Amino acid sequence: MKRTIAVFLLFLSLVFSSGCVPVALMAGAAAGIAGYKYIEGSLTVIYNAPFKSTWSGSLEALEGMELKIEDKDHGLSSGKIKARRADNTVVSIGMKYLSSDQTEVSIKVGIFGDEKESNNIKDKIAGVLFK
Repeated sequence: MKRTIAVFLLFLSLVFSSGCVPVALMAGAAAGIAGYKYIEGSLTVIYNAPFKSTWSGSLEALEGMELKIEDKDHGLSSGKIKARRADNTVVSIGMKYLSSDQTEVSIKVGIFGDEKESNNIKDKIAGVLFK
């Protein structure tokens, strides 16, 4: 009995010491996102969706956010989208085929990156893909 209580308390301490990470990971998984990370101004997201769906979903999300698509190009396993916001900030999206049901997307807003706006775009794409 003491061991069960000790394990339970250890579990609780891990959950509370790590903040909202477990909730964010569970919410991401529920939204069809296998994982994401923000490094050096770029947000990399792995969507649980085929490449072609992710490509068209990304374009739809950007257009829904009223971004002007300036350039788009893709092959069988990778692609790039360049868009511009109303304030003239460039949004760059790179896409890479990982498997038949997973696509990696890199989102960069502006020259140095904007984590909040990148996450907003990530969520808009997920909203289109998993509605």
